[in-house]
Amino acid sequence: MRRLALILLVGAAGASLTSPAAAQAGTFPPTKLTNLKFFPKDMPVRALLDTMRGFTRALGVRCAYCHVARDTSDLAAYDFASDDKATKRKARVMLAMAADINHKYLTRLPERVTPAAGVTCITCHRGVSVPRPIEQIVEAAYAAGGADSAEATYRALRQRYYGRSAYDFGETPLAEVAGDLRAQGKMADAVRLYVLNTTFLPTSAFAHRQAAAGYLAAGDTAQAISYFEKALTIDPNDRQARQALQRIRPGQ
Repeated sequence: MRRLALILLVGAAGASLTSPAAAQAGTFPPTKLTNLKFFPKDMPVRALLDTMRGFTRALGVRCAYCHVARDTSDLAAYDFASDDKATKRKARVMLAMAADINHKYLTRLPERVTPAAGVTCITCHRGVSVPRPIEQIVEAAYAAGGADSAEATYRALRQRYYGRSAYDFGETPLAEVAGDLRAQGKMADAVRLYVLNTTFLPTSAFAHRQAAAGYLAAGDTAQAISYFEKALTIDPNDRQARQALQRIRPGQ
């Protein structure tokens, strides 16, 4: 059962990708496997190949991400046994980590749902090789190239991944980045990202209220009023937007 659980763990998703599989030189599929350091030594070739396909889907990568290849278009040209790539060595550590979480820690829970929930590679990676929250990526882009870079990065990620589970394109991530910039006194850049959030989320009262607050902090009362009013148009019950307007325009 433990062997089956390990195969299911990595076959359903992936950790930091591929694990030690090797074929006879110039042969694919291989007739035998060598250099297996995580999986069972007698694991069937087909089971391992299916597991590798699971890795590529979970991380959104191809075999060359972890394996050495003379020609990435020809699987027979891969040196699957080689451990030269750091990504392959990291993969073993990540697979061991996931196995520990599932079999060492989750099994200690006093009460578990049925069927029991477990950790697979897709749990964190969700189709990307490095599972960072989008806030971190946009903030890193800002640190490297300013507001232009931050906006371009967000737009590119949204264009590529929107509708998939890789990143959260909801109301809060971009607003949080803008909020961090606001806290640093970078008001113009903060407002730019707040407004960008409303561009992508035109029916979000939250996004418009956040933009209004950004404009207000930047000293642009007219724009703040406009965005607070838009928030109330979207959601007449938005108490925070209504109270903010009452503070700006007492008696109205």
